[in-house]
Amino acid sequence: MKEQSTAGILFALAAAALYGVSGAIAADLFSEADPARVSQARALITSAVLVPYAWRKGLLGMDGQIKWLAALGLNLALVGLTFYWAIDRLGVGPGATLQFIGPFFVLAWMAIVQGREIRPVTWVTAAVALIGVVLITEAWVLDDLDVLGLASGVTSAALFASYFLIGEHLGKTLRAVTTITWGFVFASVFWVVVLPLWTFPTDLSNTAWAELVWIGVGGTALPFLAQFAALRRIASGVAGVVATAEPLIAAAAAWVLLDQSLSILQISGGLLVVLAVGAVHVLGVADVDRPLDVGF
Repeated sequence: MKEQSTAGILFALAAAALYGVSGAIAADLFSEADPARVSQARALITSAVLVPYAWRKGLLGMDGQIKWLAALGLNLALVGLTFYWAIDRLGVGPGATLQFIGPFFVLAWMAIVQGREIRPVTWVTAAVALIGVVLITEAWVLDDLDVLGLASGVTSAALFASYFLIGEHLGKTLRAVTTITWGFVFASVFWVVVLPLWTFPTDLSNTAWAELVWIGVGGTALPFLAQFAALRRIASGVAGVVATAEPLIAAAAAWVLLDQSLSILQISGGLLVVLAVGAVHVLGVADVDRPLDVGF
């Protein structure tokens, strides 16, 4: 039991690390491609990578879950788009912070709708993690209150929450590879209908193309596989708390790779996130109300 929850937390942390690094790369792309095109490209590239792999492994069977997989696909298409809109219109700090209200939505759904018992310590760790995110991202640094940006951030948080809940549901019967492959296949279908491929900009720089490939593989396929592997081992609410490590890892990467300085408040926020994620494991939060693990 403990080994399973430990593995789930490690998978969730691996996903957060990859997301954290890819977020900065995606932001750099906005000078050449708008958020919708970046979201479209990542769905198509991820599908191109995962479909052949899943087919060779014999993991394309939907097991009667086509409706849930289609819902996941729509979610995947929109969660990234709304997140990109939020950070583009509000700034990285406020935009990223809004998405991490999502874990509270997950816990509320689990408690109110599903009737699952949520331990007080879980709510506390979620709150501590969110405070840490606010400090890391300096969410109060807001040049202008953009209504569309605010709406995009709240929508992103709701989609972020539903992504965890749908993922936990599908994880009870489907392997992570199957779930994420079909999810991005449906997301790709959505984007091809909304934005026909022949209208995709072809005058991107070589750097932009390389960044798109990274976002599709290292920033989407691999972290989503890790995230769904986590959701097969720990409850969605717990995975949401661990996901708050993403901005911490992004800030640490910028500090090491880009020589960006961190303020005392940001470092304090990072320590709070570490404390919250550590508490999830040490206090046994992840061992309570876990989904059944049926393999990667």
